[in-house]
Amino acid sequence: MQHTQDSPNRTALILAFSTVMLWSTGFVFTRIAVRHIAPLPLGLLRYGFAAIVLIIIGFVKRIGLPRLRDVPQFLGLGALGFALYQILFNIAMTTISAATASVVTATVPVIAALFATILFKEHLGGIGWIAVVVEFSGILMLTLWEREVSIGWGLAWMLAAAVSFAAYNLIQRFSTKKYTPLQSTVYSIVASTLLLMPFLPEAVQTLATAPWQPIAAVVFMGVFPSAIGFMLWTRALSIAHHIGDVTNFMFVTPLLSTFLEILLIGDVPDTGTIVGGATILFGVILFNNRHRLADRGTRLYNHRT
Repeated sequence: MQHTQDSPNRTALILAFSTVMLWSTGFVFTRIAVRHIAPLPLGLLRYGFAAIVLIIIGFVKRIGLPRLRDVPQFLGLGALGFALYQILFNIAMTTISAATASVVTATVPVIAALFATILFKEHLGGIGWIAVVVEFSGILMLTLWEREVSIGWGLAWMLAAAVSFAAYNLIQRFSTKKYTPLQSTVYSIVASTLLLMPFLPEAVQTLATAPWQPIAAVVFMGVFPSAIGFMLWTRALSIAHHIGDVTNFMFVTPLLSTFLEILLIGDVPDTGTIVGGATILFGVILFNNRHRLADRGTRLYNHRT
């Protein structure tokens, strides 16, 4: 039996949990920011502040520059995990709640596992496939429960963002083999900032006219959920045995995001969000425990036979 050998180490789990705690704040603060800042310049501002922090850290740590042949790889990471993801995410947040966005984001582990099954031949198992069906049933509930077209499009944008981030997680596995987690995070976020530079004029105008509250929210998101959060996340991915064991900690995010949304904004989740979100979280928890359940089922079968 390989269950013990295949389990991720404790450090990876702690780092992953710390990351999702930071990321949960991003959903709520993005809702605050998009009320005054358009989605595209918001993405540049958020990762612009993150890039400044990471460049300073990188300079102090003397991480150097990436190899020229690896620049396209970091452009891809920056696009999928940051630039494209942030654009899709911000657009979605103009019409859906932080709670809804966070439960859709919780599908990232399943999407990543599906990609890993195809590309890396990682075994998903029967319970894993059941979890896939359960999670996407929850997304269907969210979609059908809310009849407003704007909310439906918001869910579509959010699901596209989840696919983008799942792809980022897979590509990240290659970059950490030649670079430290700090190097990979710095290069990727700086690359994403460069990709978002076409929105600089609008971002500058926003800084000059927006109230201080959304600006403060953007600075916070750039420093904590983005810069520090992704450093921890990259480290967790680099030392985990299986990508799904790390990404599945994202099931905590909806709970924290919902609590913060009630506390800071005063929005209470509707029935559709609660039912669909609970279904998605059940699928995530089932997926997260698929190895343990499979081992228990095998032992029970062997005992009976």
